[in-house]
Amino acid sequence: MSNLLQRVITGAGFGIVMIATVWFSHWSFSAIFFLIAILGLREFFQLITSDRIQPQVISGLMIGAGAFLMNWLFANGSYTAAIFMWLIPAIALLFIIELYRNKAHPFENIAMTLTGLAYIIVPILLLVQMAYRFNPDDAITYHNNVVLGFIFLVWSSDTGAYFIGSKFGKNRLFERISPKKSWEGFFGGLALALLVARILSLYFTELDFYQWMIVATITVVAGTLGDLVESMLKRSIGVKDSGTLLPGHGGILDRFDAFFIAVPLIYFYFHLIGKL
Repeated sequence: MSNLLQRVITGAGFGIVMIATVWFSHWSFSAIFFLIAILGLREFFQLITSDRIQPQVISGLMIGAGAFLMNWLFANGSYTAAIFMWLIPAIALLFIIELYRNKAHPFENIAMTLTGLAYIIVPILLLVQMAYRFNPDDAITYHNNVVLGFIFLVWSSDTGAYFIGSKFGKNRLFERISPKKSWEGFFGGLALALLVARILSLYFTELDFYQWMIVATITVVAGTLGDLVESMLKRSIGVKDSGTLLPGHGGILDRFDAFFIAVPLIYFYFHLIGKL
């Protein structure tokens, strides 16, 4: 099976699962993104583990899972923001645990454990808040259109960049980090994402036409940078893919690298325009 065919089949199957779970209910949405968060964090820890760096995998995964649960309870209105106070002793515990691990580079281990939490978990927590707390003047409810719209924009950006870049790409975008990425691919992704944003504005009316266009632009720019950040990570440790979970696409980090930079910036934009 060719890599392109494998990529298309995996992408289609994964896309159907993602759309179905986000659309069906807030329970299925929360479940799928909990899995993405934990599998992505575990994948990150596996990538950066070496003879020198040994992150606290179990502690990090427990904090990540706990943070997701706390954030979910806050986002859906079950608890106030005070629930996040539990993260303070949890983070302090990482330093205490490292005392007893007797590793050669303790602060590098702590730093990479915290980096994984900040890089993988925090953006997903913000996405969950976007899903539940969009339009703060309304009663807290699940806004699947907002999440689906963002996902469609990420996919359209990736699709446009892949096909236009493969066929017409000549001018390298960031050759030191990703030799195959091109400016032609970037603008191809931007054009398709803007077209999709126009369609979204007709059916997903939580945002108007101009707001969807701005979200599309943020998604493409930040998503491209997120892709480059993940490429920088892989290049620094000498691997091609972050994992093998998704044939033709690599691992969780390969598939969701755009999310990790784009979500915080879109969250910030929603806050600026009074949507969060």
